[in-house]
Amino acid sequence: MQFDDELHDIWSALYEKQLPDTRKYACADYLEGFDLLNLPEDHIPSVDYLNNQITPRTGWRVERTDVRYTDAIPWYGKFDQRIFLITDYMRSWEEINWTPEPDMFHDIFGHLPFMTLPHYADLQDMFAPAFLAADDEQRENIKRLAWFSTEFGLIRENGELKIFGAGLMSGNSEMLNVVNGNVPVKKFTVENVIQFDKAVWEQNSILFVFESFDQLILELKRYFEPIKAGELPELTR
Repeated sequence: MQFDDELHDIWSALYEKQLPDTRKYACADYLEGFDLLNLPEDHIPSVDYLNNQITPRTGWRVERTDVRYTDAIPWYGKFDQRIFLITDYMRSWEEINWTPEPDMFHDIFGHLPFMTLPHYADLQDMFAPAFLAADDEQRENIKRLAWFSTEFGLIRENGELKIFGAGLMSGNSEMLNVVNGNVPVKKFTVENVIQFDKAVWEQNSILFVFESFDQLILELKRYFEPIKAGELPELTR
């Protein structure tokens, strides 16, 4: 797919604006993956380029879509095939600091560095089997758990709050709002997270922190494993 010069210019402006704060506030896993992915700063990378960096490392691959916000059922259908969808939509100049829609900069800059890491790919592998086996209420909870972890999660490293979620990596104003302490933060537990809806068209008014990557995995397994086994998850109230 070919993009015009203006879209490449927007990509370059976003990259230049976001990288210093991302280097400062992102978690260690993201920074490792970012260096492995080696994104170009002056143009939008091709799908072939991205897959050459990702697939040999984790077995996942990228596909483009013209859908601007993919619904959860087709999204997790692709996840079940280890395919990560990236949209061909790019935010406007007026939305440089923050956009309510996941554009290609969000998809590529925010998510794909993680997808070079086998242990993170294993995390993403957890979602589709649980979602596809879940009932409607459980599916809404799984969407919340994804939203407040892989999209907008926070992680503590050496006692310091770090950005984990891709939505924060790719949105400068929301990232700074969070790191400056302007957003309440609660402990990431299934019970805490499922009380709150996703904030799709506005910035999040609450976020959640896990103490380690392993703690996130254990918490998600506590909810996902019974669903995959055809049982009801046990939740504390």
